[in-house]
Amino acid sequence: MSTDDPEVTTVTSKGQITIPSRLRKQFGLEKGTKLMVVPTDFGLVLKKIELPSVTEFQRRVEKRASEDELSMDEINQLVHDARTDE
Repeated sequence: MSTDDPEVTTVTSKGQITIPSRLRKQFGLEKGTKLMVVPTDFGLVLKKIELPSVTEFQRRVEKRASEDELSMDEINQLVHDARTDE
């Protein structure tokens, strides 16, 4: 089967689908992998989300804080605000 051949899956009563094993292997989808579901005019698109590790996230926050001269209290408030907006 070519990599462009479509696969068929079924939506369960809980709204779950099984991604065929060939595609899971091809795209590196393992247990716990996060996928974003994007509605388009043509249907749904699944996009693998690469979340940074806690260490990488902390490094990014520290870098941004030093660039923007934010205090840890300001950073904590921004994180808190972002969480409550979800």
